[in-house]
Amino acid sequence: MSDLKIIFSSFITDHLNSHQALPIKFEKIIENAVFNILDSEILIEDNFSAKPVLTKPKVSQALPKFEQTYVIDQLTEQVKSTGFGPHFHQIIGLFGSIMLQMTANQEQQQQVNEWLEQGHFGHFLMTDSGGPSLNNWQTSLNTTENQWQLTIDKKWGIEAHQLGFLMLVVRQPGKPFPLTFLVEPEQAKTLSQSKVGASYLDNAVQLGNVKGKLNISASQQLKLGGLSSVNRFLTLVRPRFVKALMNHLLWLADNKRLTLDSQLNENIKYLQDVADSCLAQNQFSIHSVDQVLALKFASNELLLNTVSQGKVASFEDQRDLLGFTKMEGSSYRCFLEIYAKQKRFRQ
Repeated sequence: MSDLKIIFSSFITDHLNSHQALPIKFEKIIENAVFNILDSEILIEDNFSAKPVLTKPKVSQALPKFEQTYVIDQLTEQVKSTGFGPHFHQIIGLFGSIMLQMTANQEQQQQVNEWLEQGHFGHFLMTDSGGPSLNNWQTSLNTTENQWQLTIDKKWGIEAHQLGFLMLVVRQPGKPFPLTFLVEPEQAKTLSQSKVGASYLDNAVQLGNVKGKLNISASQQLKLGGLSSVNRFLTLVRPRFVKALMNHLLWLADNKRLTLDSQLNENIKYLQDVADSCLAQNQFSIHSVDQVLALKFASNELLLNTVSQGKVASFEDQRDLLGFTKMEGSSYRCFLEIYAKQKRFRQ
């Protein structure tokens, strides 16, 4: 049993240890977490060979720099004294502006600036009613000779019960990768939108579901930078998201809403240090995305462990922390993405 744990947990721990050695007790949390999410396909079809040792990437490219990251880093630091709630929307909005700079052409960026000046909020809608597998997504692009139409069934979007403009990720039948479209506020108004679930972060964040159909034009597709733009984007923002979550834990502790013992404090500092190490890298390589996926996995499992150990006093704070184990990458999705890439390298 321990051998299986080591084989599969190494998909996560190798990337974390490449930055800084995991504390022993934190490593055990991750080993157990990976063991618990192995699915039927893995257990039936895997050859159970060891994962190859990480090697230095042969090819790398410079990561772009964005002015927004300086503001995000200041806000993330302020979370220690205010909690995540007061800064959540601004941080997520700045994430969105980085993504648009990486994927939108000049005309599209001008459109977005005009919408923002008019007071419209931007929404990134990815989570689909069809589940995590792209093949099963209900949101899709259907094309004929004369028309492009989107069928939309998205859920759990941030403030998606009161839509502004959208960055909408959709499936294209027969294609192995998603497409992203920029949807203007007037179009978004025609969609069915509703609140879902209770709010988060002391009523600062509400999620919503979106359904409907839209006629779309090819000019609305966000495709500057190609498919690799999304991976570069995640490399820049996921470590910052994790840092904000760790600072939120420290704020909860300062406000007597969380019991902070020495082990938890060590694990929080560890994730902050690894996040800083990821952000200090100015090159994008084959390992970059996997490193931030492993970081988010570890963050998820620390939040889950913190709640399960009874260290969080209120139900609302427990729900917040468990919710963040799903937002911006669940443990299952983080592990599966790394695992799937490595399958071809195993004997």
